Amino acid sequence: MSNYVISISREFGSGGRLIGKRLAAQLGIPCYDRTIIQKTAEKSGLSPDFIARAEERARSRFHLSITPIGIGTPAFAHQGVPVSHQAFFAQADVIRELADEGPCVIVGRCSDYVLGDRPECLKVFVHADLPSRVTRCVEEYHIPSDDMERRVIQMDRGRANYYNYYTGHTWGDMRRYDLTLNSSTSGIAGAVELICALVRSRAAVDAQQS
Repeated sequence: MSNYVISISREFGSGGRLIGKRLAAQLGIPCYDRTIIQKTAEKSGLSPDFIARAEERARSRFHLSITPIGIGTPAFAHQGVPVSHQAFFAQADVIRELADEGPCVIVGRCSDYVLGDRPECLKVFVHADLPSRVTRCVEEYHIPSDDMERRVIQMDRGRANYYNYYTGHTWGDMRRYDLTLNSSTSGIAGAVELICALVRSRAAVDAQQS
């Protein structure tokens, strides 16, 4: 599995982004997260601010009442697609291009769905108990503790809305992932080691089959 890609989806405050960065450092491969917005802007001609706003709209409750569009085709393949959707399609193309370039870790951005048909893509979902996530947000993200539990739940709802709307699937459905882990139990270092073990295991299986 020489050109593997690890997609990390995560609950807000679970440490998924930090796990992705440390995992990439340990494996010696790039980690892509928010930098994908800038790459998408360069590819599409849309501004980074516009892309960010389009994401925010898709996370809003407005989309709870709208049938999911469920994309799967390359960017701009649909004629007459609203500009707000073009941002997502362009981002999907960027994710595919990054995966084509070589091994990497991609955090969020529906990358598990975009790359879901690739056997070299390992899909991971990181979750944690609510008290742990609230504590992490306060201590590591320096977000005020007032009403933090509500904010964490609200952020997760937004991520679910965004994912469900654009993919037509259910965010966090364990059957769509190769590995789901509880960072409250494993810790950050333990989570990194678990994912590394999965990479090694997959490589061994591929070697046996080749």
